[in-house]
Amino acid sequence: MVFGWGNKKQQREIDTTPEIKQITITNVSDVIEEIRSIRLKTILAEVKAFRNKINSNCKTILSIATELEHDNLKMDDMDPHLMGMVKRGKNEVMAVIKKETAITLPEINSFEDVKTFNMTSSRILKKIGDVLGRQSRVIHIFAKKYAMKLKNDLKIITEENGEINTLIKNFSELENNMEQIFENVDQYSQSQKLIITLRERQKQFEKTVQDIYNVIKNDIEDIKNLKDSNEYSEFLEIKEKINSLLSLKNKIKTEVDIQFSKISRPLNKYVYVTSMDKPQKKLLMGLIENPYEVITVSNKPNLIQILESVRRAVQSNSISVKNITKSVSQIDELLAKFDTIIKEISNFEKSKNDLESKLSIFSVEKLTQAENILTRHQNEKSDIEAKIKTLENEITDLIESLPKRIKSIQSKLNEISAVQYSIKPESSDVK
Repeated sequence: MVFGWGNKKQQREIDTTPEIKQITITNVSDVIEEIRSIRLKTILAEVKAFRNKINSNCKTILSIATELEHDNLKMDDMDPHLMGMVKRGKNEVMAVIKKETAITLPEINSFEDVKTFNMTSSRILKKIGDVLGRQSRVIHIFAKKYAMKLKNDLKIITEENGEINTLIKNFSELENNMEQIFENVDQYSQSQKLIITLRERQKQFEKTVQDIYNVIKNDIEDIKNLKDSNEYSEFLEIKEKINSLLSLKNKIKTEVDIQFSKISRPLNKYVYVTSMDKPQKKLLMGLIENPYEVITVSNKPNLIQILESVRRAVQSNSISVKNITKSVSQIDELLAKFDTIIKEISNFEKSKNDLESKLSIFSVEKLTQAENILTRHQNEKSDIEAKIKTLENEITDLIESLPKRIKSIQSKLNEISAVQYSIKPESSDVK
């Protein structure tokens, strides 16, 4: 027998385990509508019953009021002032009760009817309660037996109306929870669609990246072909020769700067005493600031004329120097070397120009253009790869949000349902 009892107890525990029903997200709407339909039928039935009770209680209150109306309340024994007060109070109570109990309570066929009924019954209760409150002394002192009856019936109606308020509150909470569930279901569906859209966009971007990658390979090949050409090799050799010439230029420039630094004082002072025309004055400033740049075959006559003018100015003491003889000697020395300096500069410039003219063997612009195109395509590829990464993050976030959304829907659904539900993924859900 002991073992038998033990088995029965275990069976009872199994029976009390709540049933868990598995559904998919697409079933949620039907489940909610079914829950709402059942709850709505229940509340309509309960409120209809309350309506009948309240209707009956209103008739009872009217009956009590009618009895009060025909009761003289021994007003003949009262002094005129008191009799007037009691009469007014009695008439006001009668008028309000008759008016409010004559109101037809609405039929109950929908939840909106329930709310309308609740407002109507609450207003009736308030009006009757207010008038009884205002005439409380009159009723309780001079119509005591009616006061207790009215108070008891009004209390019953108030309690019944309070239960209706609770029913409305509970059903409103149900609808609020349902709305939250529908919103989550809609957001779940929108997330699913958005994931599909983003994945399609990601595929398009990946295809574009592959296309650009192939274009970049061609760009690199084009540049390689240009650089592998004989013309480019010759171009680099010429560039190297030009660069090697720069050391010769620096040497010549240094020598020129040294020579002109010896006569820098008279040259600088001559600027302020000369009345040269603008072109010659510009040449003079060139000799002071950067003589190498102005010493050319075409400028030779004017440059010699300037140097000779400076020498004469020194000799005539038109410009002051520390040692006239030394300054004149240095100018003469420079004049004597001038042809050699011009020749060195001219030879250098000619050699450089000859080499530079040979650079046209290769189109640098074509290479630059090809490199710019490569850079542009590489930047485009990087930009699209960044967009792909952003899409990947968005898709990951959306996918991670789906179980949370399901959990929220399931939690809310189980709050409003007697049956416990477990929502399982659908085969069509994105993963």
